[in-house]
Amino acid sequence: MTDALDERRETPEFALLGLLREGPQHGYRLAAAFAPDGRLGIALRLKMSQMYAYLRKLERQSLLVAHDEMDDRSHRARRVFTLTPEGARVFDAWLAAPVEATREVRLAFLLKLAFTLDDPEAALALVARQRAATAASLDLLRARLAGLPDDTRSIAHLTLRHRILLSEATLVWLDESAMSLRSLHLQG
Repeated sequence: MTDALDERRETPEFALLGLLREGPQHGYRLAAAFAPDGRLGIALRLKMSQMYAYLRKLERQSLLVAHDEMDDRSHRARRVFTLTPEGARVFDAWLAAPVEATREVRLAFLLKLAFTLDDPEAALALVARQRAATAASLDLLRARLAGLPDDTRSIAHLTLRHRILLSEATLVWLDESAMSLRSLHLQG
C-alpha cells in the first residue's frame, strides 16, 4: 500500500475520507456535505462529477470500497462507499499534521477543523499544532526578509511582506479560534 506521505493527495480527497470516517455513505449524502448550505460547503464545493472522480480514485487506491445497495423507498440501487482501515489511517495522518503553508489554512486547515469540532480537545490540539507551525514559518519568513537588500520595490521584498502579514493575521485568527473552542469546551 502507498503511504499517505508518499503520494500527494488533493484536499477534496481527504474531505471525502473524513466524511466516510464517520460511517458508510452513498453519493448523494456525500454530495450534500459540499453543497453551499452543507457541512463543508462554506470551505469546499464539489460538483457531483468531481466527487465521483475522487471516489473512483480513492477506491483504486484501496482507501475505500464501494458496493451497491437497494434503496427500499425508490427500489433503485445506490452506490455506498465505506472507508477501509488504510483509508482511515491515511485520513488520521492527514488530520494530525499541520498544513505547511499559510495559504493552505483557508482550505485544508478549515476542513481539518471541521472534522474535529465535535471533539473540543482534538480541535484545540489541532489549533495548537497549526499555531506552532505557523509561528515557525513566520520566523523563517522574517529571517529571509532581513537577509534581503533594502529595496522595498523588489518582488522578493513585496512577496515576503505579504506572506509575513498573512502569517501574522493567521496567528491572530488561530488564537481567537482557540479562545472560542476553550469557552465552548468549558460550557459543554
